[in-house]
Amino acid sequence: MNINGKLMRSVALLLSLWFVAGCGGEKKEETAEMEQKPIEVKVHTLKKEKYPIWIYFTGKTQAFDEVDVIARVSGELKAYHFQPGQQVKKGDLLFSIDKSEYQAAWDQKNAILEKDKASYALAKANVKRYTPLVREQLAPREKLDELTATLKQLEATIRSDEAALKRARLDLEYCDIRASIDGQIGKPLVLTGNIVSAGTVLSKIVDSKKLYVNFNPSAREVALIKRYGKTEKPEVKVSIRGDKEITETLKGRIDFIDNISNSSTGTVAMRAVVDNAKGLIFPGSFVEIELFLGEYEVIAVHPDQVSQDQSGRYVYVVNAKNEVHAVHVEPFFSNNDLMLIGQSLNVGDRVVVGVISGLSEGTRVTPVEVSNPIKVKK
Repeated sequence: MNINGKLMRSVALLLSLWFVAGCGGEKKEETAEMEQKPIEVKVHTLKKEKYPIWIYFTGKTQAFDEVDVIARVSGELKAYHFQPGQQVKKGDLLFSIDKSEYQAAWDQKNAILEKDKASYALAKANVKRYTPLVREQLAPREKLDELTATLKQLEATIRSDEAALKRARLDLEYCDIRASIDGQIGKPLVLTGNIVSAGTVLSKIVDSKKLYVNFNPSAREVALIKRYGKTEKPEVKVSIRGDKEITETLKGRIDFIDNISNSSTGTVAMRAVVDNAKGLIFPGSFVEIELFLGEYEVIAVHPDQVSQDQSGRYVYVVNAKNEVHAVHVEPFFSNNDLMLIGQSLNVGDRVVVGVISGLSEGTRVTPVEVSNPIKVKK
C-alpha cells in the first residue's frame, strides 16, 4: 500500500508540472505575439493648405469719445432735462441755471449801449454841423476839435459796450447747459436747488457707438503683424466672455500702432476701433482680441500633435516602413488653432494625431489616415 501510494503521488506531481509548463509556454507565445503586433495610430498626411491666421490678445475697451458736462457760470441749478442713461444729441438742453441775475446784467449792459449810441449820434451831428462853420471861419476850430474828440471817445465806448453786452449774452446762454456730443448721459451729479460754480461737473456723456480697444502685444508680435499682415489696418474681432463662453463679439480694425516699445515690458501700445452700435459692450470692459493677419498656404500641425522634452518640441512621424520617428520642430508661429513649422517637416509626412501611450523611437505601428485635425474659423 505504501509503494502504491508513493507511485500515485509521483504520477500526480509529474502531471501537475507538465500542465504548468504547458500553460507557461502558451502565455509566452501569447506575450510574444502581443509584443510583435503593431500599435494602431491615427495619422494625418501633411500638405500645404490655406489657413486663416489669427493672433490672440487681451485688452480693455475705452469710449470713443467722452466729455464732462460742466457749468460755465455760477448760480442755482434750477432743473435737468433728461433721464439718466438716455441717449442725447449734440445741442440738447441738459441743465438750467437760474437766469435772473444774468438777464439783469444783460439788460443793464444793453441800456448802457443804447445810451452811448444816442450820445454818439448827437456828437456826430455836432461835428457835422460845426465842420462847415469852421470852414467859413464862423466858429472856432478848437470847438470842432473838441467835438471830434468826443465823437471818437464815444466810438470806443460803444465798442466796449458791445463787448460787455456780448459777454453778458454769453453768460445768459451758459445758463442753458447743452450736450456737446452725441452719446449716453449718466446721472446728474448735483441735485436741483444747489448752488453751482463755474467748473462744477454736473454729469458725463459717453459716446460708445464705437469703442477703442487698447492692448499691448510684444515687439516680436508687432513685427509679425507688420510682416505678414495683408493690410495696413488688420481686421480684429473683440469678444467679452461670460462664465463659460463668448457672450458678445464686435468687429473692427487696427487704427494705431505706437512707434516705440516700452523699455520695461518690451510691449508696444496698439489700438483698434470696433463697431458697438447696439451698445453690447461697455467702455472699461476687459476683452479678448482676435487679430486677422490673412490667409496663407503653409505646412501646419495642430498644437496637440506637438510634444516636448528636454531637447525641445517634437512630433512623431511614421516612415515608409510604418515605424515611428521623433522629428524635432521649431514653430515660427503658433496660436490656439495651429503651429506653422519651418523646414523640419515636409509635404507628405505622416504625423501622428493625438496622444498614444507606448510610442518610442522605432516603434512599429499600423497607421490609420484621418482628416486634418486643424479646424480654424474664418
